Amino acid sequence: MSTLTEALDYTKRGWLTVPLHNPKQGVCSCRKKNCGSPGKHPRTAHGLKDASKDAAQIKSWFQQWPEANVGIVTGRESGLLVLDVDGEDGKASLQALTAMHGALPKTLCVMTGRTGEDGNRKGCHYYFRAPAGVLIRNSAGILGKGLDIRGEGGYVVAPPSLHPSGRLYQWLAPEQPPADAPVWLLAKLSEAKPAQQQAAPAQPGTQQALIGEGGRNDALARRGGAMRRKSMTPAAIEAALLVENAARCTPPLPDAEVREIARSVSRYEPAAPVQVAEQAKPHPAQQDARQWPAPLADAALYGLAGEFVRLVEPGTEADPAALLFQFMVAIGSMIGRGPHYMAGSDRHYTNLYVVLVGNSSKARKGTSWSEVQRVCELIDIHWSKTRISSGLSTGEGLIHAVRDSITESVQIKEKGRVVDTQDQLTDAGERDKRLLCVEGELGQTLQCAAREGSTLSPVVRQAWDGVPLRVLTKNAKATCAEPHISVIGHITITELQRLLTASDVANGFANRFLWVCSARSKCLPFGGAVNAEALSLIGERARAVVAFASTMQAISWADDAKTLWEEVYPQLSEGKPGLLGSIIARGEAQAVRLALLYALLDCSAEIRLEHLHAALELWRYSADSAAYIFGKSIGDPTADAIVQLLRERPEGVTRTELSEHFGRHKSSAELDAALTLAQSGGMIRMGRRQTGGRPAEVWLLVSV
Repeated sequence: MSTLTEALDYTKRGWLTVPLHNPKQGVCSCRKKNCGSPGKHPRTAHGLKDASKDAAQIKSWFQQWPEANVGIVTGRESGLLVLDVDGEDGKASLQALTAMHGALPKTLCVMTGRTGEDGNRKGCHYYFRAPAGVLIRNSAGILGKGLDIRGEGGYVVAPPSLHPSGRLYQWLAPEQPPADAPVWLLAKLSEAKPAQQQAAPAQPGTQQALIGEGGRNDALARRGGAMRRKSMTPAAIEAALLVENAARCTPPLPDAEVREIARSVSRYEPAAPVQVAEQAKPHPAQQDARQWPAPLADAALYGLAGEFVRLVEPGTEADPAALLFQFMVAIGSMIGRGPHYMAGSDRHYTNLYVVLVGNSSKARKGTSWSEVQRVCELIDIHWSKTRISSGLSTGEGLIHAVRDSITESVQIKEKGRVVDTQDQLTDAGERDKRLLCVEGELGQTLQCAAREGSTLSPVVRQAWDGVPLRVLTKNAKATCAEPHISVIGHITITELQRLLTASDVANGFANRFLWVCSARSKCLPFGGAVNAEALSLIGERARAVVAFASTMQAISWADDAKTLWEEVYPQLSEGKPGLLGSIIARGEAQAVRLALLYALLDCSAEIRLEHLHAALELWRYSADSAAYIFGKSIGDPTADAIVQLLRERPEGVTRTELSEHFGRHKSSAELDAALTLAQSGGMIRMGRRQTGGRPAEVWLLVSV
């Protein structure tokens, strides 16, 4: 892959990049004698100040310098903190640290070009997410000999750059997302050199006085509570409080006591989804308040699906909503392509896409699927063993899993000459077009879909629609005329917000999914038990449902349900502004598929009032989940950043201040587009500020 292609990929990840000089025949392209950093320093006139996320700018650089190396800027703007392990000394220092504190988390890693006397590589870069609320600058040797930190004001040489050794920088696992930096690493940085590791800048007017004995615990607890309400992670809260303690408490509390305060405040649910970076606290009147969805009402627990949830829920820590939604997806997959609802010329089958989203990895999402999988094996063991898959990574691979038979024209030769051709079956295909993709790490699937040239997103969209699947590339022979594909995904809010791209939202990928907030429902230290006999009976009844559904085709409305559908349809199908509006834009289609499933679970040939009530309650929960996950975001990163800035600056900002806020990395056209988008969404307004001369244009948040 070319350096330009990689650099453009880095911008998609939200990383600032800059072209670097490159080594050529042992000499740096800067042509300076005795260059102290050959192939590692910026080519542009203003160095890191020129770093950009603008694709056009990056293309221009690499057209001008096609052999240039590429650098990634670290710190808050890219959201990156990099640990540089240099040579044998760095390796030994890191081994000593991990022996004491535990291994580093699985994270994005680069092998640098540095080599030892034996010719083997001796350096690596570990990429971590920059901790929210803590400003960590570059440092060398604080953690140990050969261990450097690249944070605020720094950068790293990135793949596929050329090292003076002649080796290329290489990703070890390019699809692995950066992990949160270990708490012990952040704590050591703050303890070793507190002057370098500063708390995030205070808002104007915030008191930063020293805290004496008698008030330290209360002050740190209040500070930690504010961080948690702003959805900072426990690790980030702990690191920030250690810094706050060292900087303001006189004398500082013992680190163990500070960590206990952090653990205490982190037990509470955050007021909003966890963000990759801490957002400044807005004025109370301007809070973008988000509420966890209200529990499912009894209407949703109708029929066989409700009986399953009521049976299993007392003996598991899984969320009842997670159990119910996944049960519906599994049953819909087993039923297959047959029963459907006609909406004009479109057919809606029983295949659903559901994503369980938790505030953390402890939301028991996997536990909920295990409970559903157990009953699935009682319903149809063959389907459970052969038609549940994972590893959704390419559109071609998805089509291959449900491919039709392939017949090709084969040449007939006599004495080395082609005398005729005949059709020959070269691939028998897959007879069962049902497929349930269960992605326990949906983040990996989203990363695959975001790759340049990936066909995954369009094929997934086509599969939900139930239309024929094919990829128009030269060597792609597999097709599927009648797919029946369902998807269950699990992901944390942090990862989802980082990986779901604007194109996923705009092209309809996201609104084909039902988004479901999932949390641990209870604490069962010794586990729980489900009545095996009762579960077996549910399995038998579900087998009867699948058998009944195999005889059905078009499903219609009962009169009472038809009347209610006429009432709710306008609201379900009405377009709504912003990111959330795009995410829930298929409300009417999702609701009717759920109602269809409830009817079939009742072995009914028509959708009755109780089926529609149940479906509308499930859709309500999903829509409320989407509101919690995505909030009132506009969907454009620049526009959202402007709105957030105006929450912090209720007095308003000028165009010049806006430009400076973005480090002058946004063009006038980009700012104009973002301001127009935010203004049309009713989030901001333009005013005038008297300056003694010509009034200045000032942008203000619309009061709510």
